[in-house]
Order: sequence, then C-alpha cells, then structure tokens
Amino acid sequence: MSDPSLPSIPDTPRPHSIWHNWVSLAGLVVAAGSLFAFLLLFALDLMGRDSGNPYLGILCYVVAPGFLFLGALLALAGAWHQRRRRVHIPGAHPASLAIDLSRPRDRRILLWFAFGSATFLLFTAVGSYQTYVYTESNQFCGEVCHTVMGPEYTAYHRSAHARVACVECHVGSGATSFVKAKVNGTHQLYGVLTGRYDRPIPAPVQNLRPASETCEQCHWPEKYSGSIERTFHRFLADDKNTPYTVRLLVNVGGGSPLNGPVGGIHWHMNVSNKIEYYATDVQRQVIPWVRVTAADGAVTVYRTAEFKGEPDAAKIRRMDCIDCHNRPAHRYATPNDAVDEAMDLGGIDA
Repeated sequence: MSDPSLPSIPDTPRPHSIWHNWVSLAGLVVAAGSLFAFLLLFALDLMGRDSGNPYLGILCYVVAPGFLFLGALLALAGAWHQRRRRVHIPGAHPASLAIDLSRPRDRRILLWFAFGSATFLLFTAVGSYQTYVYTESNQFCGEVCHTVMGPEYTAYHRSAHARVACVECHVGSGATSFVKAKVNGTHQLYGVLTGRYDRPIPAPVQNLRPASETCEQCHWPEKYSGSIERTFHRFLADDKNTPYTVRLLVNVGGGSPLNGPVGGIHWHMNVSNKIEYYATDVQRQVIPWVRVTAADGAVTVYRTAEFKGEPDAAKIRRMDCIDCHNRPAHRYATPNDAVDEAMDLGGIDA
C-alpha cells in the first residue's frame, strides 16, 4: 500500500513504440505470409526431390524471400516514418494500436484484420502450391517462361513423346541433379529476363541428363527388338509428283544376352559394353577417337590417322541413347521431308 504522507508521483505515459503503426503491421503480415509460403514451398521441394523442379527452387529461394524482404522493408519504412515524425514534431507520439474489446469499433477492426490475415495466408498457401504445380506444366515450359523455346515446343507436340512432360526429361533426380537443376533454373530465369540466351538453342545440350535417367525409364536397352520395319512415303521430282514408298528393315537387335541375341544397332547399348568417344567439335560430328571396353575388360581404341596424342579426358563422352536418337522429342523436319509428309497426309495437293 502507498504511504499517504509521501507526495504522489504522477504517472508518466509510456511512449509508444515506433513499430506501432499500420504500415509496419502490414509489412509484418506480408513478411509472415512470405515466410509461410517459403516453409510450404521448402517442404514441397524437400519431399519432391525426385522431380527436382528448378522453378520450384526459384519460387522457394528467390520469390518468397523477395516478398519477405519487401515485408521487412515496409515494416522498417513505417517505423522510420514514425521516428521521423517524433523527431520533427515535438510532443508527437506514434499512434497507439491499443485495442479495447469493450468498444464495438475495435472489435470490428480486429475481426476484419484477423479475417484479412487468415485469408491472405490461405491465398498464399493455395497460390504457392498452384504456382508450383503450374511451373511443372508443359504450357509453362513452352509458352510462358521459355518464349525462346517456341520452335522446340511446336516440334514437341508433333513428336512421339508429346505426352511426356518436359520436366520428366529435363529435370534430374538425386542430390547432384537437384543442385544443378536449381542453379540452371536460376540461370535460365536471368537469361529470359535479360534476353541473353542463344538464338537458336544450341544442340546438343551440353548439360542434358544422361539417358539412363530419362530414356531408360520407359525404354530399356536390354530388350531384344530384332528387326523393325520403317516405311517412308516420298514423291518424285517429276511433273506429276509421282508417289513412291521406301521400306527399310532396321536391324535394331538387342543389348542383353538374357533376352535374345546381342547385336544390331543396340549392340552399342549392350550393358556389357562401354563405348566412349571424343569429339573435336561442339556438335559432336567430328569423332577422331573411340574406345571400346568389352565385358572381359579388353580395351580397343580406334583413331583416325590424323589424330595424334591423347584426347582430353574431361571431354570423353560415354555413348548413350541420345547420341543416335538426338532429337527424340524436338525433331525438326527438313523442307523436303515436311513437304512430302504434308502431301502424303493430304495437306498439300500433289
């Protein structure tokens, strides 16, 4: 109890914090929402490492932190404004955010603020997830982000792999591919935003995933295919464009003795063989050196007479499916082939 004989000390109002303002509060809500989005996207990224979507990495590690910093800047801007107001206006104090629940107005404000915050967080969660799903769609890869991929996207729709999602071939799995996908996705984003990318897209793609992680998920070199017939419909260069047909019997063979004879084209994909080559040009068309390692460990090296010395070990490539099937999903027809196909299908009157 207080002593009545002592002089009473008037209560000095405690100055309100410079953070007590609506701008800072809005910034904190934005920061909280972006942090929530980051945690959600990080969880999706962590649980979905088998897909390793590089665009998810952009959303998680670039976009979400960007909004987090934006919210922090808003909060700081509101605090700075209140501090500046306190300095330049003597006796001015930041507006108090004290809420008295006994007042109907305060209850309504608090209710609407809670409802708005919950709605914002809900939309953040749903929007983040839907954005993640959309970045894995073929439309995003071919039309939205990669406008540069227009020709490849058109050819993709006419290929035998038109129902295979882009990310199934172009995004890797495992820790190493996971990191590469994140770095590559960020590099692609920078290239698209600045317009600094190759025109046209160079081929072959140097950092393309190995065929064992893409092609062999559906096709397997151990399978015995035997001989496969291919039919080509052509037209002669006479006045009537006389049609003629070319039928080829391709000796595909097989790559494993457990499923049939080992031979044909797929001898090169024999699981017991290891074929490596060294190309001196970017397009891998000039190959002066080839090394074959047989199942028994015997090594045979083939080289052209002009090639001297040893190849650069870092540029030696092991042969896989893509070395022969180098346009499995983005095959561009030559003018002659395109016209012949259009005439055969009735698109052009013969």
